[in-house]
Amino acid sequence: MSALVPLGGERSRRRYQRSATPDGPAPALERCISLVKEHPLNHAASKKRKRKTNTPEEPVPELSDEIVHDILIRLPVTTILQCKAVCKAWRAIISDPLFTRAHLRWSASRCEQNPCLIVSPHTLDRVIRGEDWPTTFSNHIRFYQWQQDASMATLMHEKDFGNEFRSVYFFAHCDGLVLALTDTRLYLFNPATRESLTLPDSNRDYLGPGVEPRCCCAALGLDPRTGMYKVVRAFYRSMDPDTTMGRNMGMEIFTISGNGGGSWRETMDDLPYPAANFSTGVTVNGFLFWRVSKHHRERPPWGLLHLSLADETFGITRLPDSVDPVLPNTFALDELHGELCISELTSEEFVTIWTLPIQDGAQGRYWEQRCVVRVCGLFHPVAFLPDDQIMLATGYTISIYDMATAKLTTEYQMGRLKYQGHRARTWKNIFVFNIQRYTESLVRISV
Repeated sequence: MSALVPLGGERSRRRYQRSATPDGPAPALERCISLVKEHPLNHAASKKRKRKTNTPEEPVPELSDEIVHDILIRLPVTTILQCKAVCKAWRAIISDPLFTRAHLRWSASRCEQNPCLIVSPHTLDRVIRGEDWPTTFSNHIRFYQWQQDASMATLMHEKDFGNEFRSVYFFAHCDGLVLALTDTRLYLFNPATRESLTLPDSNRDYLGPGVEPRCCCAALGLDPRTGMYKVVRAFYRSMDPDTTMGRNMGMEIFTISGNGGGSWRETMDDLPYPAANFSTGVTVNGFLFWRVSKHHRERPPWGLLHLSLADETFGITRLPDSVDPVLPNTFALDELHGELCISELTSEEFVTIWTLPIQDGAQGRYWEQRCVVRVCGLFHPVAFLPDDQIMLATGYTISIYDMATAKLTTEYQMGRLKYQGHRARTWKNIFVFNIQRYTESLVRISV
């Protein structure tokens, strides 16, 4: 196996350039991957397979570190993790934080053309009639990966948390990491690497004996200044005894890795307005966004509450003039290809999509009206597709809207989609599907 050690050479570089394609690894690497799976250091594979005594028909080409780097970033995470077992040189390349960022950029660019979704079906252990939001969610969390036109959603990761929580809310996604919000705790996952982390409890959400925490508002994002991921959670400092509603909201931050990790710390800046409870913040290029709570002594501003993760200061991002922040269920908030996106229900049959650019630590000054979709009810735009099409998610349905022809086509019913292991209709008491556009990554979860 010494031929797998990166050695370099102009001849091998030319050979790679002739055989590499923009859509996948060079055929030479495919030969390397097959050898990786049979390598004695890959214990999982070697236990399942008998050692092969035959040698490859053609010798494996000598590859420089630069070429190995350029090839490996094109591979899925599961294959890259296997490649770490080949030799120390490959392990060093893959373990480099610069490689993690390069692989993330490649994965994101590939998903621009063919979006990948991560789907978490949520079931109820039993149904209690009359509940505004169920309190009997299953504590078994699953993550499935699915792409358009795929015949089956592939199971990436699953974990059972016993009886740690009763309710589940909408998840947050950033660079391959998924934040799961529940009524008691927060959980962080990297489904591609199958890592998970239960974030520690905080004493700031304790409002007295016999009073359960009632603030379920959180978000996940990347600090562009430090390159570290941060989880942000809201809490109430007191509660109104007459209305049992929280008062005087604050926010605290948990840094996933590096200095400051391991404990929650309160932001130095105070919130100008409280965020809406039971909501998941949207992350866009270093900023987190929430709707402003309508349960406030003053009329909320005509805008969204935002937090800059770089300097941890709050502010207000003005909404389009036609979007009323007070009216319930009139707009949805999303991230769409690096821009802040609002889907506004303008009438019973039309939804207007607005976008606001967020880049280089600054927000754009004006909202752009991207399109008007003729559809009944509010939805979440998932991705812009080639040929002026938009992928939309509403309830259990994934639809495709053609902006040129103004035609909406229902493509997939998530409840009828085939999932690895079983179909959704065999699950008892399915309640909701958590659906996110997903970019798999090697980002580690560490504190």
